[in-house]
Amino acid sequence: MKLKLNQLDVLLEVAAQGSLSKAARTLHLTQPAISKTIQEIEAEIGMPILDRTSRGATLNEYGQVLLRHARDIDRSLSQAREEIDNLLGKSMSQLRIGFTSAAAWGPFTTTLLRFQQRLPGVKIIAMEARTHQLYEALENNRIDLAVISATAGMGTAPMYRETLYALSNTLIVGEDHPVTHRVSLRNLLDSHWLDWDEPGEHSILAQVFRRYNLPLPSRITHCSSPWIMARMMDEAPMVSMWTSVRLRFPGYHDRLRPLTVKEVLPATRIGILCPNIGRLSSAGHAFIEMLRVNSRDWLQQSEAHEMVALDDAGD
Repeated sequence: MKLKLNQLDVLLEVAAQGSLSKAARTLHLTQPAISKTIQEIEAEIGMPILDRTSRGATLNEYGQVLLRHARDIDRSLSQAREEIDNLLGKSMSQLRIGFTSAAAWGPFTTTLLRFQQRLPGVKIIAMEARTHQLYEALENNRIDLAVISATAGMGTAPMYRETLYALSNTLIVGEDHPVTHRVSLRNLLDSHWLDWDEPGEHSILAQVFRRYNLPLPSRITHCSSPWIMARMMDEAPMVSMWTSVRLRFPGYHDRLRPLTVKEVLPATRIGILCPNIGRLSSAGHAFIEMLRVNSRDWLQQSEAHEMVALDDAGD
């Protein structure tokens, strides 16, 4: 029998709450995600583990066997975490952090700098990637936590997630792009577009055009490098959707300009993601708490007022 640790976390929480919906709220997940995880566990052992009633859900005899061993595993992992932290305290510990480019502006960079000043004995390993790549890195234990950007929620995988703020989005073109007036997405269907992700559920353009019941533009180049995208838009009449912070990156503001559209574009939520916040090291908890404080401070600044979405138009 092969069960993942995040499945055991769901099992423990459902048992503690006696309800799938309450477990979902506690774990910051959706109820369908909790139900899917329970179904995966049941498929693995070949038996149902829950008795569902109008008052909630309780573990049956098969579920109780799993619960007993899940508690033993959870206690053992907590003890291992303490022992490892004690060992790391005698030498340099490390914290592996993933981040998206949209999440890198402002509070995140400030937190990296201040964290290193306060905890110089902790080695920071920071990796930039797209959100779905960071999910995979977390699931495979290649990083400890991530600061991500997402337009359609923060995924359904059973992980801890916490939204810090939301950024507005805008369409970006080069200075010489022929469209200068307010325009609708439908009028831009024949334009050449740049998208951050390959075609599929991760594509931000696919989400936007689907929202307004429009087909995807026929010409889309997919690229995850903002530098290359900026170069392409600077030299050819191409369109892309960027978060409000990206025009603040050095060298972009003078070469690119926002394009006004009639439709409301979804906001991009910036948030924390980790497999299990209870199992983070003390360094991980310290980083998250500093990031929360720095995010609150940043939101009070005039710079943030120009970039933060006042009305989150996400899902």
